[in-house]
Amino acid sequence: SPSPPPPPPPPLPPSPVVLASFDAQRGSQREWQVTNDPVMGGSSHSSLSVTDSSATFAGRCAIVPFLRAPGFCKMSTRGALPPFPDASAFYEGGALHMTLLSNTPTYEGFKVAFWAAHMERLPGQRHGVPAFKAAFAVPRTPAGQLVSVRIPWTSFSAGTSEFSGRCDTRDPTGLQHHCCGADHPERCPKAQHLAAIEGLSVWAEGVEGDFDLELH
Repeated sequence: SPSPPPPPPPPLPPSPVVLASFDAQRGSQREWQVTNDPVMGGSSHSSLSVTDSSATFAGRCAIVPFLRAPGFCKMSTRGALPPFPDASAFYEGGALHMTLLSNTPTYEGFKVAFWAAHMERLPGQRHGVPAFKAAFAVPRTPAGQLVSVRIPWTSFSAGTSEFSGRCDTRDPTGLQHHCCGADHPERCPKAQHLAAIEGLSVWAEGVEGDFDLELH
């Protein structure tokens, strides 16, 4: 009898999409702004320097006196133009990739966030827009060497604490936060969110110390 036909080849993975870059020739440049915790009584400070190929985000995350805990510095996109590309093809097993270098790889407060259409405001979210946030670490590399950091979509959680920036802490008010996972799937990004991204932000949050990131 004739042998069965070979199985069809697996589909090719989708080509990566660029959510933001600092390269004028790629058409994905965006306007960015810096916000620090003095807006809520803190003393953290940061600066953002953008060139035609990179952005340097640097400063110091300091203790917020009335919280008795470290505050935040963040750089975030302004507006949603040009529109963010649809990233929903990368929902299953996908990740956000960041190309960067840092002179402070031991700083432990780096986080990245994105917000999307149709997100709900969860308990404890009093400021800013609802967003999915994830922590990331910068690998140690030789000075001046770029590195690609991979942050799986499953590492992002909605409703992170405004006190710690984390998804697993309890606020002084008693509110317990929860991370994306099997026990709390409602905290996880869905394909519909990756299809309708409206903004990005990079944070130094919840850990006191100096930091710098050069993003490409």
